[in-house]
Amino acid sequence: MQLKTPLGKVLVFGEVLFDKFPNRTSLGGAPFNYAFHLHHLGIPVRLISRVGEDEPGREILDRLQKVGLFAEGVQVDTIHPTGEVKVTLNDRGVPEFNILPERAYDYIEFDSCIETLTREEISLVYFGTLAQRFSTSAETLDKICKVLVSRSTFVLDINLRSPFYTPEVIQSSLQNCGILKINEDELATIKETLRIDSSAENLPRYLLDTYKLDFLCVTKGEEGSELYEAGNNISFYCPALPPKKVVDTVGAGDAFCAMLTAGYLAGWPKQTLIEKATEFASRICEIPGALPENREFYKPYRCV
Repeated sequence: MQLKTPLGKVLVFGEVLFDKFPNRTSLGGAPFNYAFHLHHLGIPVRLISRVGEDEPGREILDRLQKVGLFAEGVQVDTIHPTGEVKVTLNDRGVPEFNILPERAYDYIEFDSCIETLTREEISLVYFGTLAQRFSTSAETLDKICKVLVSRSTFVLDINLRSPFYTPEVIQSSLQNCGILKINEDELATIKETLRIDSSAENLPRYLLDTYKLDFLCVTKGEEGSELYEAGNNISFYCPALPPKKVVDTVGAGDAFCAMLTAGYLAGWPKQTLIEKATEFASRICEIPGALPENREFYKPYRCV
């Protein structure tokens, strides 16, 4: 599938960290996973994050350089350590996360590099909620939003991780985004947290209209996914595509969002967007961890 319009840069804001499993350690964080996928799909990425001045931080910077992913926007913190998440998997391969507090990505500063990046032609800005749990990074993201809101599309992969979100963070994130990717559990959490008086069936439409979104996509696990578009009363549905063999589901949502974004930038029809995103996420569940080691994995999905 070829691009219909010139491919612009994607600015990715948020955490880069190490996921520590019982039997392995993997580089991760939803924004990093997302950026990694887009980069290997042929889309130019500008990553903004922060790591510690420690061995894990040096390993991250070395890995970024080796894969050719833009690293100038990854700051080094001399006080706070690199992000870390302790991950356990249940008997269905579904992860449970213990996210450690007071990490370098909580202190992303609006520095000269970020200021320069915001002057570039940025087609799309990706962000989530975890990197907004502390005021320094939240304020930096707010500044980026104010600079780019009139000329870039903002994508929110909401990734609600208890207890690291507030009603205020959810509200401001929804107000700043044009495209929302969310799962059905997060949808229920938003309804409860924001005290929305709307039936579960109508909640996606409520969010679409209230926050003036271009479109939103709800992932529902074994029940597939559904995409709702502004100005269109008909939604787009894709059934689940079961993996041949589930190794684990870590990073499946990040993969889904990355493919959704790639298709959006390429100008694919909405039905194609969710079908390709579903297929890509399913294939990620067939490998250990969130990131394929072999670049050939991406060949069927590349946009350029």
